[in-house]
Amino acid sequence: MSAASNTLIEAEKLLATLPEVSRPLITKYFRQGADVLQKADDSPVTIADKSVEAILRHTIDTHFPDHAIIGEEEGGLADKPYCWVIDPIDGTRAFITGKPLFGTLVALVHDGAAICAMIDMPELDECYLTRGGAAYLRKDGHEEALKTRQTADLGAAHIATTSPDAFTSKGWKIFQHLSAQCLSPHYGGDCYNYALLAAGHMDLVVEHQLAPHDIMALVPVMEAAGALVTDWQGMPIRLDSDGSILAAANKTLHALALSEIQQVAR
Repeated sequence: MSAASNTLIEAEKLLATLPEVSRPLITKYFRQGADVLQKADDSPVTIADKSVEAILRHTIDTHFPDHAIIGEEEGGLADKPYCWVIDPIDGTRAFITGKPLFGTLVALVHDGAAICAMIDMPELDECYLTRGGAAYLRKDGHEEALKTRQTADLGAAHIATTSPDAFTSKGWKIFQHLSAQCLSPHYGGDCYNYALLAAGHMDLVVEHQLAPHDIMALVPVMEAAGALVTDWQGMPIRLDSDGSILAAANKTLHALALSEIQQVAR
């Protein structure tokens, strides 16, 4: 077995244990009136965000001391071939208002591309994981393999995004154009939209101006379930991507959606 293969296997084993580390802290603070601070970009942050990232960093560093780590709260540099990317609470606005649709995102990136990941929805007891080239949902102590939908027509597709506020004015125009071609638009949800796409419930998720910690953990899970995920130019998502994302349940639907996006983007 090659060193790279062994690293992937060991990383996926670690990912499967991380909810045991992060969930107790999240439960401690969820719906407990934790103080909310505003960061420089006016996004909210709580003690839960900071505490969860700190304990995940410590756990990862204990197992992989030679890897880099970057996170939403503590930053970091992707200055080594292997780099872990952490978003301790994706959906902090949901967290602070008592909504359970927030998640913990962790990915391992190799040479700029995510190779394995975890999307954990602690208050739903749903953890979406990659393992051995496939994607799984772990819930109530059981696991099931994930497979995306095979919707091949925009007119039959369910499309989601979190908020119009996350788009530039032109980006929002692009989303509205694409959404108008689809069966039904859905708003809110943060990272959960991508998990639902991997699980075969959603067809398209389109967002704009995301940071690496928002994106990297989503890609391996969706791709392992059969999705095609790119930026709005049709290029693979990498650490240095432009922050746009087009996630489609299959290649046919992706081609149709990308054509609509690029039609307006010209």
